[in-house]
Amino acid sequence: MTPGHVIRRERLFFIVTGLIEGMLTALTLASGKMLRPGESITGDLALRIGLAAGFPTAVVFFAAEYARQRQELLRMGHQLNLTRRRRLSDGKLGQQAWRESSVSALVSGLCSFAGASVPLALASIIPGSRWLAVAVTVSCLGGLGAATGYATLSCKICWLLALMIVGGLLSGFGYLLHVV
Repeated sequence: MTPGHVIRRERLFFIVTGLIEGMLTALTLASGKMLRPGESITGDLALRIGLAAGFPTAVVFFAAEYARQRQELLRMGHQLNLTRRRRLSDGKLGQQAWRESSVSALVSGLCSFAGASVPLALASIIPGSRWLAVAVTVSCLGGLGAATGYATLSCKICWLLALMIVGGLLSGFGYLLHVV
């Protein structure tokens, strides 16, 4: 791939997982409020849940991606029989791993924020759209599942159904928990 592409292939993982994580978090936290009669979602709540989904996602993805890249550099140093095993990870490649991990964490955090706040904002803007917001979110999860199946050359229908079922289950779980 050339540097001119807007979405690099390796960033696609962080985009898709961030969106899925944000949507699942929104369904878990806000389904109790979205689906109960007489209760409503506000724009402020959508923003707060989006932030509650985005920040932890960014931290988790940074830690995981940076640890993965550093481990790879240490493994390469060992395979090259370098006298100092940390030579690669302490140099420019280590700095590049830090930068790439930071960008990946930012991407996944923003996508998680969007995945959580957009369906809830929809529920707050359109009157009577509480069930619609849940249905749209579960449908979007299905679409992301189908895209995952396509990208991994595996069963698109299996991925679509799996993510839609998980979204439905977490909606029910969120309804029972009534966290918000």
